[in-house]
Amino acid sequence: MIDTLHLSYTEVFEIIPYRNLLMMQRDKLRAVYGGQKVNRISGKELANRRKKK
Repeated sequence: MIDTLHLSYTEVFEIIPYRNLLMMQRDKLRAVYGGQKVNRISGKELANRRKKK
């Protein structure tokens, strides 16, 4: 976690709370492998998908 977020040891273990570290790790941008493309959809389309399930 220290390497991926580019933080120092003291920041990780003394300054930043653990919950915040987890959120920071989730929010970190990651490269997409396998040629997957992310399509943006509207809120209405997302709601319709949830209704169908």
